[in-house]
Amino acid sequence: MALRTLALTAALLAPGIAAAASFDCGKAASATEKRICASPRLSSLDTQLTALYQKRAAGADAAAWRDDQRAWLRERNQCGDTACLARVYGERLVVLANGAGPFHWQGKWWRVDASGQYGSALTIKDVSPRGMRFELAALAGANSGALEGDAAFGKDQTAHYAGNAGDFTQNCALTFTRKVNRIEIAQKGDGSDCGAGAGVSFDGVYVAAAQDPNAQADLLTQGVVKTAAQDDAIRKLLGRDYATLVATAGSVSEGSAAAGMPGVTVVSMFVRGIACDTKATVMYDANGHYWVALWSPQPPAAKGGESVTELRYYTSVAADKKTLPGPIAAQRNQVCPSEREVVRMMP
Repeated sequence: MALRTLALTAALLAPGIAAAASFDCGKAASATEKRICASPRLSSLDTQLTALYQKRAAGADAAAWRDDQRAWLRERNQCGDTACLARVYGERLVVLANGAGPFHWQGKWWRVDASGQYGSALTIKDVSPRGMRFELAALAGANSGALEGDAAFGKDQTAHYAGNAGDFTQNCALTFTRKVNRIEIAQKGDGSDCGAGAGVSFDGVYVAAAQDPNAQADLLTQGVVKTAAQDDAIRKLLGRDYATLVATAGSVSEGSAAAGMPGVTVVSMFVRGIACDTKATVMYDANGHYWVALWSPQPPAAKGGESVTELRYYTSVAADKKTLPGPIAAQRNQVCPSEREVVRMMP
């Protein structure tokens, strides 16, 4: 079952009618609806989202939730593929699941992040009618950053922070805006302006929770593969190494088809800040064939031991289990200068 945009819009506009109406996939009209209907995973996410939204729209902030859901539907309908839909559904579920109860500025907040690569925690305390004290800690791959200060309340549920020359943040500014149950932070100035490492920012959507509420990322939400079936196949192929592979997807880029391997998609991944030894190459075709290379640093065998990066190679193609395909072989020995690469052919 899935959300039908027109039926949902009508339900949102009708006072007293809760949440979204599900629809018959045989009548799916838009490209978005058809993608949802074609994917059991997206249909399941849609069902979960419908149930959560019904709870939120039945509360005291029903009108605000209806407006909020309309805005989210517009964002959802901009998605052009299954991976995008999986990401926006996953993030919306986090927003809805952590939307119960009255809004209070004070407390622990977490940035909504389906990728698992850009986590950020916000702590707000000492709230008064004039302002609040905040602490932020964020990541971008292996890079990190922290910022703390005082934000003054303005109009329309906002609070504003301006940096200062004393701690070299004079070019940094943050705006904290309440949006129904969450806080949205807009940042002016880059990571260095706000005292953070390369690629690190504090902006985004934050929800209140005692601990990080984000679901574990996967290859589909990261945009590495196109379908849940491909994600499941690689998960089975790698076993315990699947989580290690997903953790390398800080930066993802899809290249041209592999030379001499027509129809094979090649995706490169790495972690910002440690790209030389924490990276991966994923290759697949439409016939269910997979080739995966995963580079990861290994702890030295003993004190003063040699630093090693291990390349673990997996494939579902029996004929290729002892030979690295061209795009993977081309990445050999491109590791950190102080490390040596070793190759491990996985069964």
